[in-house]
Amino acid sequence: MSDNARYPLSVSLLHWLLALLVFLNFALGYLLDDEESLLAAHKLIGAWILLLALARAANKMRLRKRLPASLNPPGSWPYLAEKWAHGLLYLCMLGVPLLGWLKTNAAGHAVTLFPGLDLPALAATNRSLSHWFGGMHESLAALFALFIGLHVAAALWHRISHPGLGQARMLPMRGVKR
Repeated sequence: MSDNARYPLSVSLLHWLLALLVFLNFALGYLLDDEESLLAAHKLIGAWILLLALARAANKMRLRKRLPASLNPPGSWPYLAEKWAHGLLYLCMLGVPLLGWLKTNAAGHAVTLFPGLDLPALAATNRSLSHWFGGMHESLAALFALFIGLHVAAALWHRISHPGLGQARMLPMRGVKR
């Protein structure tokens, strides 16, 4: 596969770093009901997901002319589904942590990016608003998990239907075949 069929290294690294953080935060979020002590880690990782998702979107825009073309024919339903799916994934990467930030602020707490560096408050303390933001955070996270599952299924389908391409284009290592 030629180098121009691969994603630039910065796009690939941000993709996999975010995938790892999102997976970790889903696991932490799932465990929160039984282990409240994980909440600080969940909020910290969520803040980094938001920051890195913004960096990823900016990086993707910066490199848009160097990104490989879609494997789907332009105008086809798989092409349109791919564009919608990527848009929804970005919406969730930004929306889920943003709703968590709002929920946390409305509960009267700060969101920390580094020890000693809190993000600014986006909402005043309001218990009912905190519950509403929390419900929205959980609902969008559930949709995000569904979209990720569909994204992984599509990547596997491309791996099978386009041997030598598929998700290998997003792997950060050169020379990875299958």
